[in-house]
Amino acid sequence: MSNLAFRASGALVGLAVGRALALGDTTDGGLALTRILAEELGAGRRDLQALTRRWVASHRSDPRGIDPETAAALAHLARHDAPPSRAAGMGSDPLIRALPVALAAHESPRTLVSATYHIAALTHPEPLVAWAAVAVNVALARFLQGKRDFVPDVIDALRSNEVPEPLLAAVRRVPLPAGAAPVIGELGQALADAEAALRLAYHEPLLERGLRAMAEPGAAAAGRAGLAGALLGARDGLPAIPDAWATVDRADLMLLADHLVQRETAGRISP
Repeated sequence: MSNLAFRASGALVGLAVGRALALGDTTDGGLALTRILAEELGAGRRDLQALTRRWVASHRSDPRGIDPETAAALAHLARHDAPPSRAAGMGSDPLIRALPVALAAHESPRTLVSATYHIAALTHPEPLVAWAAVAVNVALARFLQGKRDFVPDVIDALRSNEVPEPLLAAVRRVPLPAGAAPVIGELGQALADAEAALRLAYHEPLLERGLRAMAEPGAAAAGRAGLAGALLGARDGLPAIPDAWATVDRADLMLLADHLVQRETAGRISP
């Protein structure tokens, strides 16, 4: 297996493991939607309407584990066949759902930025949320390329677009020594989770220690732990994830990761 394959598999397995550590035995409907996107991109399909129809069908068949914000957005998509025009909230679940884009477009920065933004905005059109997803995916792509310092690339990608200043400020804080934990406040869970996961991937040298610290039990920590798991897994590769964390189907996720990084998806993902 190539280094890229190890890192891509580490990203998907790390994502699933991080969420499993936080959720325990709770059904992870959020991860199910992420897998649907990964399947679509891995098969070379880039139709967002077809993707949303699969998301809606998955939610209808098993709504367990889907956060209320996403559930409301999926209901809107089912009724109108179009994304909501206003944000239902500021949660971090769309950041999780957009992660497969980084694997599929890790060598195509423009596609990565555009596709990540549009996919996150399908359920959460708030710019701060969608651009936070872009920030995480740019960092993830750098790790897949075998690079470590992702901060300049994330800042460059964000500054090339009209992004909310609080997000730029959060990314600029990443290299700084640890201070107060990110405050959710009025800026929402998405920004706090993105900053926390990026800071962990930048500063914490040990995947297992970092992910255990991030994955406090409870649904509120699942987004943050999933983002951290994906970033650390991509940075350090699949072998860094302890075999004892076998609560996920590694073989299936490894195959899905391989399809994503091998599939040429440099064409624009159509909204």
